Amino acid sequence: MGIYTIFLYLSPILAVTVAYNNPGPGTTHNITDILIGRCEEYRKCLLGEPCLPSYRNVNCRAAVESFLGGIRNVDPCSTPYNAYDEFFKMVPPTTVRNTTMFWSGVSGTNVHLDVAQVTPDFSVLEETFPGYMANNLSWCGATDGDETGLGLNFTVCPQWSGATCPNNTKATFWAKASKMLATQAVGDVYVVLNAQRPGGAFNNYSFFATEEAPNLNPDVVTNVTIYLIPNFTLPIPNEMYAETCTNGSVLYLRNFLMNMNLNVTCVKNPKEIMWLQCARFADSPYCGPYAKGNPVVAASIVVILLQVVFAMSLSGWNTISTTL
Repeated sequence: MGIYTIFLYLSPILAVTVAYNNPGPGTTHNITDILIGRCEEYRKCLLGEPCLPSYRNVNCRAAVESFLGGIRNVDPCSTPYNAYDEFFKMVPPTTVRNTTMFWSGVSGTNVHLDVAQVTPDFSVLEETFPGYMANNLSWCGATDGDETGLGLNFTVCPQWSGATCPNNTKATFWAKASKMLATQAVGDVYVVLNAQRPGGAFNNYSFFATEEAPNLNPDVVTNVTIYLIPNFTLPIPNEMYAETCTNGSVLYLRNFLMNMNLNVTCVKNPKEIMWLQCARFADSPYCGPYAKGNPVVAASIVVILLQVVFAMSLSGWNTISTTL
C-alpha cells in the first residue's frame, strides 16, 4: 500500500478528528434505543415525576425520529435554532406550579439534581420529559457521511464553545429547552447559584442569563428566590471570593429581575440545600455546622439511593424499558 493510498484511507478519519478545535465524545452508541427507552419510561409515568395525562399520547418513536431528524447530516456547529421545534411540540418541558428550579454554575456538585429528586417541591429541567430523555447523552450530525447511514457522528462531537462552535448541536437543544422551561413557569420559582463562581455567581453568558431569566413572565411568576450556596468542592473556605445577596453579580441579577416587575428574595446557604450537599460532601469545610445530628445521616442515605437509582436509569434500565 503506497503513501498516497494510505492518505486516502485515513483522510476521512483525519477530517473527523481535526475538524473541531474542542473535540468531545461522539454520539452515544445506541442513542436511538436509549432515547426510546427513556421516552417510554416517562410516558408511562414510571419515574415518580408529576404525570400529565397528555404523556400517554406521546409516540416515542416519532418523537425520537423528530429529535434526531433535525440534526442528521447537519454541521454540529451550525445547528438551526428551530432544529428541535417539532420534538418540543411532542414533549415540551413542563413543571408544576411553584416548583420550577433553575441553576447555574453548580453542575459539578449535582446540587440541582439532588434537591429536585429528594423533594417534589422543586423541579429542574433534567427532570422534565425532554430533559430526562437527553440528559448525559452526546449527539451531533455527520457532515462527511458515516458508515451507519444514520447521519450522526459516532466518533467525535465538538464541545460547546461560543468562539469556535457557536451553534453547537447540544447547546442549541438545551438553550431552547431552557427558554421553554422559563416561559411555562408559574408561581414561585427558584434559582441555585454558586456564590464562589469565578467571574460572579450570575454569569452573563449562562443559559439562565440568556434564555431563562429574560423569559420569566411577571404576569404569572409571583416570586423568584435566589439560593446562594458555597462551592463545596473547595478544600479551604475562601469567603473573600464569595458573593452575597447584596453585592456583585447577584445584586445586578436582583435589579435585573426587579426591573422586569418580578418580586425577588435571596437566601445565602439555605438549610434545605446545605443539609443535602453536606451529605454528599461531608468533608467540606463549609459543612461544620451541619456535620452533627441525624439529618446528615438520613440525607446521606437518600443521596446514596439517588445515585444508585439515577445510575440505573441512565444505563441498563433504559434498554429494558423499550420492551415494556
